Amino acid sequence: MLGVIRASPQRFSTAIPAPGQENDIELVSAMMQRLWKGQTARHGSQNPTRFETQREAEMAVHLAATLAQWFAASLVQRTP
Repeated sequence: MLGVIRASPQRFSTAIPAPGQENDIELVSAMMQRLWKGQTARHGSQNPTRFETQREAEMAVHLAATLAQWFAASLVQRTP
């Protein structure tokens, strides 16, 4: 999903538009990027991952839950 948003950010909108920005999906994209790059042990891997702290894990859970809720409730959506 992150790749799709990066490729065409103008095709996405959020329930609260970001004033003064070219597109209002930047916050969502940044949140997804932080989760993707920062939380390396989420699905297991053939390569060892680094140890993640309790604080990192808590933030990752809340970040993932927020993103999932926003998409499920169509608060972030693809525009026609």
